[in-house]
Amino acid sequence: MADITVRDAMTKDLITVQPDENVIELAKKMRDNDIGSMIVCEDNKLVGLITSEDLIKRVLIPNKDPSKLKAKDIITRNLITTSPDEYLVDAINKMIENNVKRLPVVNESKLVGILTDGDILRIAPNLIETWIEKRSREEEEEPKVISGICEMCGNYSDNLRKLNGLWVCEECYESSPKI
Repeated sequence: MADITVRDAMTKDLITVQPDENVIELAKKMRDNDIGSMIVCEDNKLVGLITSEDLIKRVLIPNKDPSKLKAKDIITRNLITTSPDEYLVDAINKMIENNVKRLPVVNESKLVGILTDGDILRIAPNLIETWIEKRSREEEEEPKVISGICEMCGNYSDNLRKLNGLWVCEECYESSPKI
């Protein structure tokens, strides 16, 4: 999992709006493209993000007239971003720590994609497979014999071996069924 980067999971084909775009048109683009957010850009630079939650909290609930509002009126600025080369696990941790569902992906001040919780779910089978492969490599690299306390009988031994995920002494190893 540590080898997978944001680039491997992010959405690259972005639909963006300008800060002066009317909120009704913006909402129609979200609906027509079946997306939960719109990235606001000006001169190919990230300005902010508008989510469906923003539309509810900043337009519908306060009962504002959407025909009179522009994207810049309801935008979320100062976004937490990621880079395409950041490890995916680090980006996921960033999302969790900041309680966000989307991270704009920026490379050298240029918007190159977005990483969403949906992108992560789409790549989840690959993450799980990579994690399993990594674990099996780690298990292969573990020493075959170590010193310590047997995890079955509790006795100290200079000759512990792995048995069904446990470090066991020679006596327990010999007397246990091998699965």
